[in-house]
Amino acid sequence: MSNPHPVNLSIEIDRDLLRRYLRTQAFLAWAAPMCVFGGVLGFGAISRIIERGNMTAGAACALASKAIAIGVSAAFLLAALCYLIVSHRIAARRAATLEVTVEGAFLRVRQHALVETDRKLHFRSIVDYSANQDFLMRQFGIHSLQLATTAGGQNGTLVIPGVKDCLKARDLLAEIDAQRENQ
Repeated sequence: MSNPHPVNLSIEIDRDLLRRYLRTQAFLAWAAPMCVFGGVLGFGAISRIIERGNMTAGAACALASKAIAIGVSAAFLLAALCYLIVSHRIAARRAATLEVTVEGAFLRVRQHALVETDRKLHFRSIVDYSANQDFLMRQFGIHSLQLATTAGGQNGTLVIPGVKDCLKARDLLAEIDAQRENQ
């Protein structure tokens, strides 16, 4: 039985959409907890002022709302600064360096963000291929290819975001896997 699939094959990554997705994800990862923390700090600061003086309920609510808004705004600006200093370039580098290739009986995934990762998976160790799309991915029009392996634990699942034509890539990889298992 001849193999209709090439020995070496590159899976395409939509780098522009992936870069925008990773940058938005990184910004939200900074902004969400910092804004919650800023709101709590703003509310905590105003609670002392309210305890000391005689204020009407309306004035206390207005003052609390203003303090929370100031706390959230300051935290949002701090999150934007942290994102620009730390995460902006890392997200771009992750998108630019992600490579997925089929090399004979192996699937190779390489990436050079903060840590250089070069992972080779034998097709026999991959037990499940799935295409996923969360809410944020849907906004950017990308999918992620998720591979479940026999490794288990934290290395048991490999997620590859930004695969072009992810459903076709998933089906192609599953077909290559089935073809090689039956040889």
